[in-house]
Amino acid sequence: MNAKNILAAVLLLFVAGSLVAVALNRGRDGGADTGPLPDGVTVYYFHSKTRCPTCRSIESFAHEAVTRGFADVVQAGRMKWQVVNYELPENEHLVEEYNLVAPIVVLVRSEGGEVRDSKELHRVWELVDDREAFVEYVQEETRAMLGKPSTWARNEF
Repeated sequence: MNAKNILAAVLLLFVAGSLVAVALNRGRDGGADTGPLPDGVTVYYFHSKTRCPTCRSIESFAHEAVTRGFADVVQAGRMKWQVVNYELPENEHLVEEYNLVAPIVVLVRSEGGEVRDSKELHRVWELVDDREAFVEYVQEETRAMLGKPSTWARNEF
């Protein structure tokens, strides 16, 4: 194989990899379905276009809190993890809806397709240097949000 063919193959692999990355990011980062679950709790990590190391830690620790503490609830379809860039034009409505001024974790509880409650977890910023305390805080707040629904019992999970 000559250098021209090798270069063409490398470029094709790069383009294919880029398309896959874009598709994965779209689904994970504000793609088609950024709305809350119709019945359950949605744990959002809202971020801006600029992603500092602290913001990435908040996302990572919050994701860990959900996956480590609520795998059965997620599996049952009563909770979902959603990462959303609130600066994208299609997500602008979320800024006002959830009082977003900076990257934050927000819990949203819905029943019958209606948002019944939401809570911004502002303490994530002060706890980001203590992973275990951070995870415990997010899990505690999430358990409290799960305990509020009137249409399902907590022990269903």
